[in-house]
Amino acid sequence: MKESASPLVRKLTLLMPLTEEERATLARLEAAVRRVPARAGLYVQGEPFGRVFVVREGWAMRCRTLSDGRRQITNFAIPGDILGLYANLLEVADHSAVALTDMEVAEFAPDAVTALFRDHPRLAVAFAWCGAREESILSEKASCLGRRTALERVAHLLLELLRRLQAVRLAQGDRFLLPVNQEVLADTLGLSVVHVSRTLSRLRGEGLIETDGQNLYLKSVAGLAEAADFDDLYLYYRRMPVRMQRQLAAE
Repeated sequence: MKESASPLVRKLTLLMPLTEEERATLARLEAAVRRVPARAGLYVQGEPFGRVFVVREGWAMRCRTLSDGRRQITNFAIPGDILGLYANLLEVADHSAVALTDMEVAEFAPDAVTALFRDHPRLAVAFAWCGAREESILSEKASCLGRRTALERVAHLLLELLRRLQAVRLAQGDRFLLPVNQEVLADTLGLSVVHVSRTLSRLRGEGLIETDGQNLYLKSVAGLAEAADFDDLYLYYRRMPVRMQRQLAAE
């Protein structure tokens, strides 16, 4: 796999090796690129999706907002992630996607996803895998919010982000940039800002993490995993069985 590959290609290659034709198809999907400033909305809860976005640089958040303005961030979108994957199936967005940082995104019409299922079954399976993985992350988030303690929630989120960034080659060992403030973390973890601050201080005090501004170093991945009861199975970083790859190639 070439280092110059887009983050989406890097992620899909975790599932299966891509042919040159499949890489070319993905390159055409990512041909229309634009910059998005921080705090700009990509799509809005309750409104039509419009376009599908592939994150190439920067971070976004998926969030739901109650009528009184209270917000729950359900997930972060990092490079390689797809926003609006189901835009060809759903009439309106059931959540909002908002840029957390300045971003670069590729955008294309929802019909392009439908075309993948008609013309490129292996890529269609790969996109379906992306969707299934998002559902799995949401399921894990529900478990975190419902049953894990504050320390477990924070540790679990940091480990998840490390694994996801490592998968698209955007972490340096066990170090990565976390471009979000404690308010955003609080709205993600269902905690107060004060609780998030105290929990991060505790993790630093116990020698599990080290912070320098937005730079985060997980000093003891094993210790954090034990504290959070973390198992990355739900992220599905497993290759598609060769038997299935051959079956799709034959169709």
